[in-house]
Amino acid sequence: MILGLGFELPIGLSEPVALRHLPDPRAGVVAGPDLGPWLKRRKDARLLPRAAELALPAAGVAMRGFTGNPEELGIFVAVGREPPDEGDAEASLVAMGRGGELDLKALRGEGRALYPPLLPLRTLPNMILAHVAIQHGIRGENAVFAGGAEAGHHAWEAACAALAEGRCDAALVGAALSAVDLASARDRLRLGRAGAPGEGAIFVLLGAPMPLPPHAEGEWAARVGDVGPVGAFLGLIPPG
Repeated sequence: MILGLGFELPIGLSEPVALRHLPDPRAGVVAGPDLGPWLKRRKDARLLPRAAELALPAAGVAMRGFTGNPEELGIFVAVGREPPDEGDAEASLVAMGRGGELDLKALRGEGRALYPPLLPLRTLPNMILAHVAIQHGIRGENAVFAGGAEAGHHAWEAACAALAEGRCDAALVGAALSAVDLASARDRLRLGRAGAPGEGAIFVLLGAPMPLPPHAEGEWAARVGDVGPVGAFLGLIPPG
């Protein structure tokens, strides 16, 4: 039983200026979103990675009308690979290097002083779940699955297992990914990934275990770029 569905997804392929020098400059990019209704404090926005910016409203829309106990609401999220550092830590890394080697004294001193303290909050894969749980007050069973399309299937299976075993009364389950920045494009090139990248987030609120449908992400990926676990998760949601 699906109680709510929310999403922030690209509607087509565009050519972001930052990607124009790459072999495939296209990307599926989401406009916005407006985080105002979904943040407890406006200043929290500076802590959010792009995927979390997309996840917050998608999760919030899916949870509309939820009146249960947040202690008994589970949350299960599929994400892509660890979001890359877009150069934030470069000054710290340079300071720690001596002759091509890591200098432990510099690591404990200047390197540590220059390291951006908020960077882990934007790059660790489980931060997307953390930001959604904090802003929406979710305190129940939880898990994060990182990787490609299969992560979406794993999150769905974990949520249904938790519901079937009575570990939560309802489960917010979904996927979030953003791979349209230069650092992600660099990683895609290194991994030999062809085609256009994309970004998006999609969440459903489950009130009962659901069967796992066959994979159905191919058409979606072709239409808006590679959205990894988000496209896979979209294919899991029963029609209607």
